[in-house]
Amino acid sequence: MPPLSNLFRAGDAGHGGDAFGAPSIVCRPVARGEIESALRLLLASENGSASDEQVLDFLSFAVERKIDVNSIWVSATSDGQILWMLLPVVSAGRTMLLFTPGRVPRDTPVAAIADLVESVCAHFATRGTALAQMLIDPNDVEVIEQYTRCGFAKLAELVYLHRAAPKHVPQPPIPEGFRVETYSPSNHAHFATAIKQSYTASLDCPALNGLRDIEDVMAGHKCSGEFDPGMWYLMMQGDAPAAVLLLGRTHNDSLELVYLGLSPDVRGEGIGDWLMQLALWRVAADRRGRLSLAVDSGNAPALALYYRHGMQQIGSRVAMLRDLRALTTNAAADKVKVQSVQQTAADR
Repeated sequence: MPPLSNLFRAGDAGHGGDAFGAPSIVCRPVARGEIESALRLLLASENGSASDEQVLDFLSFAVERKIDVNSIWVSATSDGQILWMLLPVVSAGRTMLLFTPGRVPRDTPVAAIADLVESVCAHFATRGTALAQMLIDPNDVEVIEQYTRCGFAKLAELVYLHRAAPKHVPQPPIPEGFRVETYSPSNHAHFATAIKQSYTASLDCPALNGLRDIEDVMAGHKCSGEFDPGMWYLMMQGDAPAAVLLLGRTHNDSLELVYLGLSPDVRGEGIGDWLMQLALWRVAADRRGRLSLAVDSGNAPALALYYRHGMQQIGSRVAMLRDLRALTTNAAADKVKVQSVQQTAADR
């Protein structure tokens, strides 16, 4: 495979096995010489292993998104056969996105998947990661079932929308009775309040409500694309935060609508439409090719808003979530039990 030959060097995957000569399964970080094989498993389709071009495209994507492929974890036999892989990407806000293969190869042991999930989740939980998330093609039913057995729950089916940038869009006039601010440390608390208020009776991934501290939420939003405080908008009604529009630049000529939220007091007053007009104006002003976003498929009001403004569906993913904080709680409890047993033995 000439296109990849200079990217990966052979690594020692280890050898050995059980007392009867059968290779054992070990969950561990990837060796450099295994990265190519792990990526081929990640990108494999029903038609077989991924091509050189697909691997190179993913590597280019990883560089753009600052994803370190050396962070891959694998479950592998002691003779070096990779059975399953996960690529964890930890972000601000104590969250982690796990890239996973979309196909389970025939004869893959269930333990190869389950043990790797537990190893990766436990490793990052002890380092402060609170939530692990996966985005899986809805058609990959077997993979979804595997991760459901591993403690992940379906959060939502996310619909991905985009539209081309409008050519000539005037900046929309601010609605009467409101003023608009962009983000700064001085109004950080007002942004936080507006975002928290927007969760009330929201249909946008309601299962997330209460799982994250608002500071973690905002830190996560800042990492969605390139953060520019001038693209975070806050609508104030008098002294009260009323709505937010958070935009971020991406690496593919898009402006991403990271979050749009309204407090219950201003819903039904056309504020969502005004914020979409503002977003489309900003796309054109920033000379970006398109506006993109993801929304919960169950959020009918938001979908209606986005479709009104010309957004079109380009795909969907099942978002799966696992709360990792129980792992650290259980680990702490086990440590206390061990210490108690050791103390009892010492007393004897």
